[in-house]
Amino acid sequence: MDIPSTRPAVGTNSTGRPDPVQYREAVRTELPRAQRVTQPPSNSAGSALDDRRPGDVAARDERILADRRARMERIADTIRESLQRRIEKDEAAGLLVYRTVDKETGEVVRQYPDEMVLKLRAYAREMARKEENEAADTRRVERVA
Repeated sequence: MDIPSTRPAVGTNSTGRPDPVQYREAVRTELPRAQRVTQPPSNSAGSALDDRRPGDVAARDERILADRRARMERIADTIRESLQRRIEKDEAAGLLVYRTVDKETGEVVRQYPDEMVLKLRAYAREMARKEENEAADTRRVERVA
């Protein structure tokens, strides 16, 4: 029973590539003058948008950027005035906690490290303290006995 295969038979020099296709002639890329696409001629008078001098556009852009910067600084100052930064020590975790608190509401806006990290650290610290106490108790018993 013969099984058809797409692979060449053993011992043949077939690379599996098809024979190159022979094209009849190349396509012309040169178009007649009437069919060519060209850039429109620049108008020396310019359009309504281009009637300003380049320096005027740059100066206007600088004024716009300066106005935006000033507005952003005013917003940032307002936010800074309403926020208070605090550095506190969490005794249970044994870490310094950096908090940004809203002065009006007392709400914590930002905190580092996160509350979950503080809880995990406090738990690990308490477990280590218990192990030390148990180890100290077993040493006392050994010394007495």
